[in-house]
Amino acid sequence: MEIWDTHVHLDEMTNLELAVELAVRHNVTHWVLVATGPEAYRHQSQLLTSLSHYPLRYFRSIGLHPEYNYSEHALMETEQIVEHESIAAIGEIGLPTYRILSRQQFNRNWELVYIQLEWAKSKNLPVIIHAVHESCEPMLRILEEFSDLKRVVFHWLKAPKNIVQEIVKRRYYVGITPDIVSRSRDRELFSLLPPEAVVVETDSPWPHNGHKPSSPAEIAELIATLNHIAPESCDWLGQTTHNARQLFGNIPSRQEQTPIK
Repeated sequence: MEIWDTHVHLDEMTNLELAVELAVRHNVTHWVLVATGPEAYRHQSQLLTSLSHYPLRYFRSIGLHPEYNYSEHALMETEQIVEHESIAAIGEIGLPTYRILSRQQFNRNWELVYIQLEWAKSKNLPVIIHAVHESCEPMLRILEEFSDLKRVVFHWLKAPKNIVQEIVKRRYYVGITPDIVSRSRDRELFSLLPPEAVVVETDSPWPHNGHKPSSPAEIAELIATLNHIAPESCDWLGQTTHNARQLFGNIPSRQEQTPIK
């Protein structure tokens, strides 16, 4: 059975071929590649040419990340990519938490969220959401205006119990990372989630548990940890693979361009 890493920043990874080799060795061969804007997307496209000999299936996502600055042409360039490339998801998009914006910058980001959600709605694409801590609840209020969007994942969620419960009630997905291995906060959040809400991700190359930059191969250990924490709930490999397919799997994977069966 294939194993999915549903959030990888390919353009930010170092020792890329080694990371791919390790992932393939652990059967983590299905990657959702998240581009934080048009420049990152183009960089990823260049990198992928060197990986064509690996049995890697990848699904490409693009969105204007709320924690980044962009040129005035970024929105138009991103829209062109969404219109003309085989895009599997919009994201990650959402509301900033970790940087301070001027009122004008915040209003512009708010506007961009609506524009990009409209893209997802018009093309029936899933959405990868970046909204954590105090940004999570206003993001939920925005999503109330897009009730047709059913395939929504809150990437690496950090939120209070009542917000997590609302996310679950709406049948959105939540991304769980290797931080669950050592962080009680992440284990507590995981305990609130039904199995059908969970997808697994590394956010590579973001480091977890105070260690070196992460790689998709760590998903294998993450799934083993879920089986240890909640063995009575389900087979977490089968469940998270099924969930990832439900979220992203109706789009043909790049590399082989064939639907997942």
